Amino acid sequence: MPKKHRPTKSHAGAKYKDCYARRKVLCGRVVDLEFTSGDNFSLEQWFPVLGWKEYFLINVPYCVELVKEFYSNLLNVSGDCDNLEIKSKVSKSVIKFDDKLLGEILSVPAVGSRFFETKKWPEYPDLVLEDCLRVFYPNEPTNLLSAEHRLLHHIVATHVLPTSGGHEKMSYLDLYVMWHVVIRKPLNLPYLIMKNMLRASLKIDGALLYGMGITKTFSHFGILPGNEVTSRIDVRGVYNASSLKRMGWKRVFETDKGIVWLPKEGGRKRRVEEENVEEQSEPQRPRTTPASKHASSSNSLTLETILAEIKELKRNECFS
Repeated sequence: MPKKHRPTKSHAGAKYKDCYARRKVLCGRVVDLEFTSGDNFSLEQWFPVLGWKEYFLINVPYCVELVKEFYSNLLNVSGDCDNLEIKSKVSKSVIKFDDKLLGEILSVPAVGSRFFETKKWPEYPDLVLEDCLRVFYPNEPTNLLSAEHRLLHHIVATHVLPTSGGHEKMSYLDLYVMWHVVIRKPLNLPYLIMKNMLRASLKIDGALLYGMGITKTFSHFGILPGNEVTSRIDVRGVYNASSLKRMGWKRVFETDKGIVWLPKEGGRKRRVEEENVEEQSEPQRPRTTPASKHASSSNSLTLETILAEIKELKRNECFS
């Protein structure tokens, strides 16, 4: 019977390095697409177009100890810098997969862009950072995401490219993934997942990612939990209306629009003042100058200010 995982003090007999004993396993999330459809969100259309729908519906028991063993033995064995092939040893069984096989296991296509950089924007002539920002901040007076785009960022930061840092900041890669989702342009999700796995394995500490997805991979290779008691996500691991409420939004009905989500306590006009007391913080762009840090403490940044700071960041990169 699956139960919620509780870390133990003793790891006697564990088949992974000691440094992995205290590292938390992030299992992933589930997206309630029926909720998004009923609330006039586009997520239900975005994900199927990319072929990602089944990935966000994965809800299986996961094996914490086996996931730690997987990361402890994780290697990139591809001799080709343009491709990845991951190899690991779990329960005395060697497993090996590339993005195509992982795509088959997770039921997502291994096609599209493979860009993976967290600290810089891709240098594509047809992909301008400022244009991508305007997709998410169209004619907005403040640096605020809409309810749906904010939910999308949470999904990206917790299930597509999860990190130990959570979802309080938006990286260049987060924005890049979100842009592909919204404009429905193919993105190689299995490849990005593998790159993120390798990045997590190279860290000294921090969370170990994709617990449910990795356990599903174990099943493909015939690896069973054995004597390990498996774990399951709890109700807070499902993105639904309650998730948006915890983020500081409320559902209202407007005659001309139907169901809409507005910030609590007075709607969008007062969102700037309420931002400091919300349960989740608004993602912010990377900033390097003292002036930028000062500006980030203000919750009324205009889009023009953001773009100016990005240009300043680019100038600094040129001289670094």
